[in-house]
Amino acid sequence: MKRSLSPEHQELVDIRLKLGLSQAQFAEELGIGVPRLSSYEYGRAGSIPEWVMTAARELVANNGEAQESIRKKYEELEMPIILATWAKALGVPYEDNGQLAALLGTSVSTLTRWKNKLTRPSLHSLAFHEHMVDQAKKKLAKQKACIEELAGGKPKRR
Repeated sequence: MKRSLSPEHQELVDIRLKLGLSQAQFAEELGIGVPRLSSYEYGRAGSIPEWVMTAARELVANNGEAQESIRKKYEELEMPIILATWAKALGVPYEDNGQLAALLGTSVSTLTRWKNKLTRPSLHSLAFHEHMVDQAKKKLAKQKACIEELAGGKPKRR
C-alpha cells in the first residue's frame, strides 16, 4: 500500500520533478544527503526543516539563480574571512569556537578545520550556514528586545 504524503512532502517531490532532477542532483542542490531527501520524499520523516523547503522553493522560483548568487558571493573568499564576517554579524568573538559553531549549526572540530583551511564546505553547505546566520541574527535581535523590555527600556509590542 502506497503511503499518502503530506502536502509539504508532496510539494518537495513536485519541485524536484518540475526541475527535472534526479534525487542525487536535487539532494546536492539542497545541500543534504540522498538518504535524507528520500526519507522526505517517501514520507518517512515526520517533517521537513523549513530551510530545506525554502531552498527548494527558491530553486524552482529562480531556476538555480540563488545557488549562483551564493557561488559568486563565496567562491573567491577563504573560510577564515567568511567565518570572521559571520562572527561579526552575530556579535560573537571569532575566537569563541563553541558559540560560533553552535550558531552556525556545526561542530567545533569542523569549524576549526575551516579556520585552518583544512576543509571547506560545499556551496550548498555555505548557503545552509548563511541561512543559520540569518536565523540566529533574528533570534538574537528578539532576545535583545526582550531584555531591553524587561529592563524598562522599551514599551511592549504586540
